[in-house]
Amino acid sequence: MADGPKLQRQFPEIDNNMIRSDAAMAFSERHNIRSAPVLTVVDDETAALITERLAPRIEGRTVVEIGGGIGLLSLHMASVARRVYCIEANPVWSFNFVQLFLEKKPKNLSFLFGAADEFVGCIRADVAIICTHSDVRGMTLVGQQFAPIVVDVYGELVDANPDAFDAFARQARLIV
Repeated sequence: MADGPKLQRQFPEIDNNMIRSDAAMAFSERHNIRSAPVLTVVDDETAALITERLAPRIEGRTVVEIGGGIGLLSLHMASVARRVYCIEANPVWSFNFVQLFLEKKPKNLSFLFGAADEFVGCIRADVAIICTHSDVRGMTLVGQQFAPIVVDVYGELVDANPDAFDAFARQARLIV
């Protein structure tokens, strides 16, 4: 589905030219974005493994992914879930998934730009998914406004095997 190496080659340019720009910083401030501008799902293998792990909890259900980045995990979850809403506040990631979505986006997947709290009351889901290492608390709180079940994917993985994650990944989860 996605070309992980191609995406990873683009990250330095994205980081230098967009994420750290004055305009991007002002956008984050204006939209109350507290999470770090770091993608955590950048290849099909990772997205497929996470989807496989989530399948028993999302199969046939409506899912909202908060902080969906380039939308790759949501694209994979749409193969299992009844409906997926992918919410991403940072438009910097958009140019990376346009081609992918033009080729692969199923009808049961919608991608929404804006801070997740802007959509509270508009979307109701069975399960909210967060797959991040930063602003975990904030994303969990907003996730609870969408769905009765909130799954912190990396939280579960870190709890199950803390030594499998580098110190930065474990510490970034604590930053608000």
